[in-house]
Amino acid sequence: MLVLTRKPGEKIIVGNLYQVEIASVQRGEVKFVFNVDQPLTLMPGNIYLDAVEDGKPSRITVTRKVDDSVVIGNQPDTQVEILVVSVKGEAVRVGVKAPREVTVHREEVWRMIQAENIAAARSAEVDTTELQKLLGQKPLDLSKPVENGDPDKN
Repeated sequence: MLVLTRKPGEKIIVGNLYQVEIASVQRGEVKFVFNVDQPLTLMPGNIYLDAVEDGKPSRITVTRKVDDSVVIGNQPDTQVEILVVSVKGEAVRVGVKAPREVTVHREEVWRMIQAENIAAARSAEVDTTELQKLLGQKPLDLSKPVENGDPDKN
């Protein structure tokens, strides 16, 4: 189980699909806002909540205490459990149990990862001359038309 410390207004991103926000903390109770497209089960009590409205994900607000949890999803192999581990003042230690292939990030880390991915995906202007020299090829003169698809005939 991964344990993260969060405060009101901070979020956890689970698998790029689910957002779990700490809305408030009062007298040891934590108000969560779930933005999910899967059913939720509140534990203890096994209370089932359908999170999909008109085929779209919805926001569900629930209050939990220490040792209470919320299970996202109804397929055992893909379920994610959010557990209140402890509460000290406004700091909440939240445990996340998820399958190994599901990533779990604090929102601020997730945003940095997304920004890095976007920057890496941007095309950069590349000078291929050095690469062609390393490969032992004659650099192409892109100012001349290629004859019959063979750049060496130029």
